[in-house]
Amino acid sequence: MDVAVLESLEVLRCGLETMLGRLERVRDLESHRRIEELLSARGNEWNPDIIIVSCCAPDDIADRVRIAFPASRILELLIRADPEHLAMAAKTHADGYLMVHDVTEATLDSTLQALLRGELPMPAPVANYLLERARSSEAPPPSQHRPYFNPRERDVIELLLEGRSNQQIADKLRISLHSAKRHVSAVLNKVNSPSRAHFVAQMLHEEWIPVQGRR
Repeated sequence: MDVAVLESLEVLRCGLETMLGRLERVRDLESHRRIEELLSARGNEWNPDIIIVSCCAPDDIADRVRIAFPASRILELLIRADPEHLAMAAKTHADGYLMVHDVTEATLDSTLQALLRGELPMPAPVANYLLERARSSEAPPPSQHRPYFNPRERDVIELLLEGRSNQQIADKLRISLHSAKRHVSAVLNKVNSPSRAHFVAQMLHEEWIPVQGRR
């Protein structure tokens, strides 16, 4: 895989570069302080599979990365686990998250692989924040479309918000992998979400809460 690092903190940037350089799966690596440096270094000739950014980066960094590298996945590093920092991180619509204090060669490797599989890596503080925000949000106005979810789909939604993969959902709910994939697809289709990352962003930014199913 090809990876780019955008990190203004030199110590963290150098540490990431060293660890990523030791991973066999990383074929090509770029490490820069700013996105302008990455663009000038490669121009339009290189599209990294994953771009790692820090929550300390400018507010618009994720939007600029999306525009410049639409096919790349964004992994955001979180410095702290306080609500203010988590709220700021969630607004970037990243494809995955990783706490800085959890960064090792092993966690980097597993997180990068999960991103390439289309999963949504999410540490517990982020998952808990999203769940609490969704549960405490006020109900949307009656005019807003709120699809119905049966009890099984609501179980799947909670696991999606925890960043679980299809296989993990299947294991947790004790159902087949095929059934897990079917339930995930049904949930995403009901809210017109093209991906897990979009679904989580929708839960947070639109303060959308699935309607409780009635037995």
